[in-house]
Amino acid sequence: MGAQEDSAKRKEFQKKTDEDIDSFLSRSDFQKTSQPAASRPPIEPAPKPLETPVKAPVTEEKRDLTDEDHEKQITAARSSRADSEAYQDVAILRKKSHAFGHKAAKFYHKYKANEAKAQKCSARAVAYREKAAERKEKAKSFKEMAREYEVELSGAAQTGSELSPESLRTKIATMERKVAKQDEIARKNESKASQQTAKAAKYRTRGAKFLEQNKLFESEARRYAKRADNLEKASV
Repeated sequence: MGAQEDSAKRKEFQKKTDEDIDSFLSRSDFQKTSQPAASRPPIEPAPKPLETPVKAPVTEEKRDLTDEDHEKQITAARSSRADSEAYQDVAILRKKSHAFGHKAAKFYHKYKANEAKAQKCSARAVAYREKAAERKEKAKSFKEMAREYEVELSGAAQTGSELSPESLRTKIATMERKVAKQDEIARKNESKASQQTAKAAKYRTRGAKFLEQNKLFESEARRYAKRADNLEKASV
């Protein structure tokens, strides 16, 4: 009987021990057994910024305008309108002046372009005339040689020339042909020179017309600019 009681007590103790172990393992609260955490100083809240008292807007008392104040406002408004109108008039006059100045510059550019073309044509005419003069000089030399052959032909019967009369006549005809050729080229160059001279005259006439329009528009531009200056001085 005593041995059975001891074994029953041992089993009951072992059972309690296993249950205690399981309950110990399943526990998560170890505050009693674990060491207490280091105490931290309490965090003090930040001081709130001082709020400046908002002053209530001071309401100004509206006062009634007198007749004198009304007159001053009307006078100021009229002067402002007059200044604006004067400024607008000056701006319009300046605009017209610049428009006429632009047209004047455009006509002056056309005038100069035609003058340049006329100068080129005149230079070409001079070159053609120089070529014509060279051809005329050659024609003169060929004429002199033809005269010499004629003199030799006339004296061939008396003095006896080395060349036969037929060969002399051939040379004379050849020289006359060369003279005619040089005259033709000289006349051609003179014709070209006259054409270039006519073109130069046409360009100069056209340029003179553009120059006249340029002067007219320049005078209009100066007139409007002068009116704008006078109006600007009067409004100051």
